[in-house]
Amino acid sequence: MGARFVGYMLLGLAGTVLAAGCRTVPETGRRQMVLLSAGTERDLGAAAYEEQLAKATLVRSGPAFDRVQRVGARIAAASRRRYGADVDGFSWDFAVIDTPEVNAWMLPGGKSAVNTGLLSVAASDDELAVVMGHEAAHAIARHGAERISRAIAMQAAIGVALASDRVDPRIVGATAAAYGVLGETAFSRGEESEADHIGLLIAADAGFDPRAATGFWRKMASLGGAKPPELLSTHPSDETRASRLERLMPEAVRVYEAAKGRRP
Repeated sequence: MGARFVGYMLLGLAGTVLAAGCRTVPETGRRQMVLLSAGTERDLGAAAYEEQLAKATLVRSGPAFDRVQRVGARIAAASRRRYGADVDGFSWDFAVIDTPEVNAWMLPGGKSAVNTGLLSVAASDDELAVVMGHEAAHAIARHGAERISRAIAMQAAIGVALASDRVDPRIVGATAAAYGVLGETAFSRGEESEADHIGLLIAADAGFDPRAATGFWRKMASLGGAKPPELLSTHPSDETRASRLERLMPEAVRVYEAAKGRRP
């Protein structure tokens, strides 16, 4: 957990509505503690999204914008089809940010952005769908809320009060940090592997060839040099990821073949 993230949490814990509970992550079956209600998390995601886009140079039309909207619409539809209850209340949005940084992210509630730097690396829509499905998986699995909940539990243990129902701007910042929007290490390797699993199936269900994933992630890793792109900052090693993707691929290809049968 980065120092800035911890700082946000120490400042902002008193401003969040809590709904203590345990939930199960789709596909993997892992049990997780999530203290934020889904509605509160979506409100935080919307506020963080507005804040981040206000500081960005946006692409609002043209081929890059159209490409992201086209792929994003199919990712959203597949997410609803596979994980209906988990995306209930999502208001999907796909921004394009004009920056050379190779990155993409999605905040709670389906609020997403793709950098033009990533679009130059993801040569095909299949590759782009792998990334967008992966980022959607983080939001669906509520990985950021899980990280915030761990910090809340730690603070509650030492007597921090958690009573207000307003959206504290400091918690908005924590939400952005928890989902990797601020360019910091966000997710653990386990969470990244979980997002690989869920995201691969989302992309396949959306009608994109999941077999593009292995080559794409290897291509991404080759860009790293001394410092990997933010998108790879906490990802499993190339060997671990490749072996996991290979184990998942038969299931993903079956989902892909079924999806092809649905398309006109």
